[in-house]
Amino acid sequence: MLPRKTPRVLLVDEFDKSDTDLAGDLLSVFEEGEFRIPELARVRSRLPDAEVHTDDPDGTAVIHHGAVRCAAFPVVVITSNGERTLPPALLRRCLYLDLPAPDAGQLAAMLAAQLSQDDEGRTAMIRDFLSHARTGGSLAADQLLNSEFLRTTPAGPDEGSMSTLLHALWRRLDEVGTG
Repeated sequence: MLPRKTPRVLLVDEFDKSDTDLAGDLLSVFEEGEFRIPELARVRSRLPDAEVHTDDPDGTAVIHHGAVRCAAFPVVVITSNGERTLPPALLRRCLYLDLPAPDAGQLAAMLAAQLSQDDEGRTAMIRDFLSHARTGGSLAADQLLNSEFLRTTPAGPDEGSMSTLLHALWRRLDEVGTG
């Protein structure tokens, strides 16, 4: 939201897991084109202009009277796993892109891009992963990537331990911590 000549991209990942007030807060920011940093707003009479660090390498910005005002609205990308219904007021302002789960070919391409070794074990791993995802609920592709990395590591688990390891790695994330 800093005043830039060209818009930036803001990624809000797993929005459905965020604080319930975030949607309303974001709508206010987008409608007003600004937001206040309370700590800087409180000291604005003593420090009207505060230099703050940004996420850019070695970047800083000057915040005037504790308010951040945009010159060009960012492109906002919000991801959601659908675990919570998002407020209608927010949804009316969104374009939807529903991404289906990757198929065996797409998973193989992801693994090939990240890991060089390819063997029959990888094909079996993908097949088992997809089967587990169909029967046990959706799994994330990074769970497969982590499993394949461990399987192909020279000091990786033996075949007997791999089954136990996969049972732990291929749990739905919303089940973790439940009995």
